[in-house]
Amino acid sequence: MWNKERFQRAQLALRSIKEDFSLNQCVRTVAAFDVSFQAGLGVGVVALFNYQSVQLMECEIVVKEPYVPYVPTYLAFREMPYILALYKKLHEEPDLLLIDGHGKSHPRGMGIATQAGLSLRKPSIGVAKRLLFGDLLETADGSSLVVHPETREPLAVAYKEKPRFKPVFISVGAGVSNLSEAVSLVLPLFKGHREPEPLRYVHNVSLQEGRRMRDGVQQVN
Repeated sequence: MWNKERFQRAQLALRSIKEDFSLNQCVRTVAAFDVSFQAGLGVGVVALFNYQSVQLMECEIVVKEPYVPYVPTYLAFREMPYILALYKKLHEEPDLLLIDGHGKSHPRGMGIATQAGLSLRKPSIGVAKRLLFGDLLETADGSSLVVHPETREPLAVAYKEKPRFKPVFISVGAGVSNLSEAVSLVLPLFKGHREPEPLRYVHNVSLQEGRRMRDGVQQVN
C-alpha cells in the first residue's frame, strides 16, 4: 500500500548502499526494461540485446496487478516489482541495465534507474522521456544539460537523435562512473529513433501485449 514516509525511508536506506560494482571493460550485453499500465494491469517487458550489434537475444514479459498507484518521484515503488520479476526470468546475466525512467536526475537522487541498479547490483542508466527535476541549460557546444537547481551539479543530458525529435534525458543510475560515461554508453544504441533501440523495442512490445490483454488473450502471471 502507498505510504510516503515508508517509501522515503526506503530510498534513504538505498542511498547508503556502497556502489562497489562497476562495468566490465567490454560491455557485451544490455537489458532494457519498460512497464506500461493498461486496463488495471501492468505489463513489464525486458529485452536482452547484444551491445555491439544491437541485436535481440531474449525477450521476457510479466503481467500483474500493480501494488501501489503512480505518485510522482516514487515511480520505482510501482515498477520495481516488475523489474525484479523480469530480471529473474533472463537466461543470461546482462552487463548493463537500461531503464525507461530517471536515475540520479531525481529530487532525492533515487530515480527508478538508480534503485534498480542498487537493488540488482548492476550498472544502470536511466533514459526518460520527460524532465522530472532540475534546470535545463544550453551549453556552449549547443547541447542541453540538466543541472541541480541549487548545487548546479550536472544531472542529465537532454539528447535529440534528430533535430525534430523531443529530447530524452540520459542520467546515471548506479555503478556508472559519471554522466559522460553514461551518455557515451547509450549513444551507440540509437538507430534513428527518439529512444535507444532496446528501449524502443520493449516499449512497443509492452503496448502490443497491453492491446492483447484488453482483448482477453493475455493471462495475468
